[in-house]
Amino acid sequence: MLDFLKEPEEPPEHFFSLVDNGMHGLIRFAALHTAISLYLFDHLEKGSRTPGELSLATGIDEERLAPLLGVLTHSGVLINKKDRYKNSLLASTYLVSESPYCQKSHIHKNAVFLEKIWSCLPERMIGEPLVFTREEFFGDLALPAMAENALTGRLQRTVSEISGMPEFASAKKMIDLGGGHGLYAIALSALNPGLDAYIFDYPHITVLAERYIRQFHAARVYTIPGNFFSDDIGSGYDLILSSSNPSGKSVELLPKIVGALNEGGLFVNVQSDDSDRNDAYHALEWQLWTLDNEEKGKGRYSREKPFMTMEYRTEMSGAGLRVVLEKQIKDDFHRGSSVHMVIARKVLSKEVFKSS
Repeated sequence: MLDFLKEPEEPPEHFFSLVDNGMHGLIRFAALHTAISLYLFDHLEKGSRTPGELSLATGIDEERLAPLLGVLTHSGVLINKKDRYKNSLLASTYLVSESPYCQKSHIHKNAVFLEKIWSCLPERMIGEPLVFTREEFFGDLALPAMAENALTGRLQRTVSEISGMPEFASAKKMIDLGGGHGLYAIALSALNPGLDAYIFDYPHITVLAERYIRQFHAARVYTIPGNFFSDDIGSGYDLILSSSNPSGKSVELLPKIVGALNEGGLFVNVQSDDSDRNDAYHALEWQLWTLDNEEKGKGRYSREKPFMTMEYRTEMSGAGLRVVLEKQIKDDFHRGSSVHMVIARKVLSKEVFKSS
């Protein structure tokens, strides 16, 4: 009855640190989301401002703004000198709208998940998962965020490896299967002025790719709406790319891919290295949302499929593809993560004859 008169055996700071660290992380993210949504970083990119000037520019009451600026300063995205605030290099790089590396869509996607999943986690755990339409998830959330993430390093590292292949300089035609935002095709066409690049994806996704084509003034990049499992993907390609989608994990697509490649052409396959499979945070998130017309983890959905299995390697070889480069590409999207790149060349007919 008098147990409460004794201090707990487990030190209370362990518990309160757990709660405080979680809440502080949540507040830091909410502050970032608020500041980027109200263009605070854009205003500060024009020069340092006082809290009063920022209040007028953003419409935030100055008394509320002051502690928000404190949180942002503590987070390292703002610098405060004599009560005048300016962007840090971190903010100028990733939080200003005009920066080529701006992560506004990435923050928006996480804010949607925070609102619709994490803030109501008890209901999600015992009820139905959040349902997205394919158009909403890929067009409004996933692909814009993936495009921004790729531009912070993964895209540059990937296209550097591809453009370094001897076959690339003479390539005339390529296709990016399930190309999504299309930035890989746009980048490769920029590096090879003789290359025509095609982005193949669902109609509602090629609309997004066409937006990036216009944004980057890519004159030799085109879209092909369709389903690569059921529709013709064309032929005469010197390079076929598959990045982070089922076209690079499905054995059934290999004959179509090989048939569309010219002899000596390259099949570049870049997929997750599955490093997050044992990540408890990602595993939990994965269980809490789904798509309206496809059950995740079933059928052709790529995330649950392992990459470069022995069966897939055997089928590649049997179809006439020979691996010429295989390596990990650092992906800064999550700490310590990478993607697995495999580049295979379609063997010449005489090579097939010699090996048979």
